[in-house]
Amino acid sequence: MKVELTRHFWLRWERRKGEMLKNGITPELIREFVLEPDFVLDDPKHEGREWRVKKIKSRCLRIVVEDKGDRLEVITAFFDRTLKRRGLCE
Repeated sequence: MKVELTRHFWLRWERRKGEMLKNGITPELIREFVLEPDFVLDDPKHEGREWRVKKIKSRCLRIVVEDKGDRLEVITAFFDRTLKRRGLCE
């Protein structure tokens, strides 16, 4: 399936790329993680969106994705402290 990075993703990437790159995370890796997450959760606030989560060094990289049928659109990606506090990224 095709994975597209939205304009919103790129705007947020500019703010977060220092931390992401420091942890070895690139846009290409984010595309891979979308297709092979460690686990998936439904987005509680937006119907039709999912959180594709990848565990990286005991942290949770949350990738918010919307399924458009023929493609997956990545809305944003960030390290989620809430999921870590809930014990999902040990």
